Amino acid sequence: MDAELPILLALSAVIALAGVLTARTTSLRLGWAAAGPFLLVAATPLIPNYSVLAGFSLDDVLPLTGVLLMIPLLPWRSIRGSPRQLVPGPAIALLGIVLMILAGAVSALLNGSEAADLIRLAIRGSGRLLFLLAVAVSAATLGASPLARRFSAHAIALVGTFEAAFGLVAYFVGLPLQAGLEAVIKSSVLYGAVPGRISGTIGNSPNFTGALFIITTLITAGLALQALERRTSIVWWLAVIGQLAALTLTYSRVSLGLTVIGLGVLVLLRRRAILLLPVGAVLIAVAAFTPMVSRLLGDAQNRLALWTSGLLLMIDHPVAGVGPGQMLEAVAADPDRYRFTPLGSAWSTAHNTVLLAGAETGVLGAIGAILLNLGLAVIVIRAFLSAPQGPAGSLPVAAALGLGGFLAQGMVNNLLTVGVTGVFAAFLLGSQLLTLGSTERGDARREGHPWPGRLAWRRHPPKQTGVRLGEHGGGV
Repeated sequence: MDAELPILLALSAVIALAGVLTARTTSLRLGWAAAGPFLLVAATPLIPNYSVLAGFSLDDVLPLTGVLLMIPLLPWRSIRGSPRQLVPGPAIALLGIVLMILAGAVSALLNGSEAADLIRLAIRGSGRLLFLLAVAVSAATLGASPLARRFSAHAIALVGTFEAAFGLVAYFVGLPLQAGLEAVIKSSVLYGAVPGRISGTIGNSPNFTGALFIITTLITAGLALQALERRTSIVWWLAVIGQLAALTLTYSRVSLGLTVIGLGVLVLLRRRAILLLPVGAVLIAVAAFTPMVSRLLGDAQNRLALWTSGLLLMIDHPVAGVGPGQMLEAVAADPDRYRFTPLGSAWSTAHNTVLLAGAETGVLGAIGAILLNLGLAVIVIRAFLSAPQGPAGSLPVAAALGLGGFLAQGMVNNLLTVGVTGVFAAFLLGSQLLTLGSTERGDARREGHPWPGRLAWRRHPPKQTGVRLGEHGGGV
């Protein structure tokens, strides 16, 4: 690792420089200073996860660059002078993440054996959460207008479409070094029956890719449902089908189920039940030509063992846990206590947002995780219920369903502490579901960044309600 460090740092610098140039070009072309930084955060999945130093990995470079570019754009004077209103959902979520940050700091302080170790644990725990908070707040402050939300939705949908195309090519054609696929473990019914599980460009578990597809597929469907032109709607629905196909080939059961449920709710709310036919056709084709059904019914689950292991670690280390990112080491150090549980063998982390926080940062971290999930759930419900009727409500509902699906999968997978999934969810929250900044077009002009007509994605100024997305709904 020491020999690789200079190369990885140089590569990180190159990625950051490319990100800055891309952001600048995008912002200048669109006439909106935040467009480039938003694009960098949305592009987080495109860089593989590879550890560099002290909890920092390659896939952190683009979103970190994006956030650093957003900070000077924030309206600091108006933020300081604006009245503070406590809205239940965001307030609960903020309290939760603050408690998790404090728990992470305490855990790092008590578990760090030396200065370098303390810094590493602090970055993996509190640093990661502060970063996610910065992503959500910056996106919510700079992207509150309908056009900004529309831009962010397009970025999310395009990233999902690219991930799907990359994964499908990797699965059916093959790429060098098995890129885009994760090898199947020997104990799985998929072993020897498939070339691998689609993991896309993220270089991590297909379950995380599946979590991304929950968000991107539903956002893409929201764009398809609110499109004003039939041709545009067809293009987006083709992208939905492609993402759904790639999602099924991740063989991530929870992600697939949550996405199908979300699509069903979204389509039925728009009274377009006929659109479920292509979704059903994709699922039937996958069931007929892949071992997906065997995977659904045959592969054994070890979640109860993982949850038991996490709970025992929290009980044994209630004050500071075992340290951020240290659960596997703690389990390996005492396998009789933590690995071989009465409910099976635990060979991975807790696979639950609350239990993992409790195991690694103590009871305070678990309480914070509960409050964070509760606050986000309130945001999801309020956004869902306040979305406007008709096409204009499609995208807010899709965003609410996407974040709701993410929270649900977080109960059976570790999503919040994983760089790419945590950043993507924070960006979805800030860019689509929170309203911290003004929704008026004039703000951009006062900052010297006028909105050009092409940012409306149409040749003529929008007049129908389907374009004024997010102005009356999706905020809390």
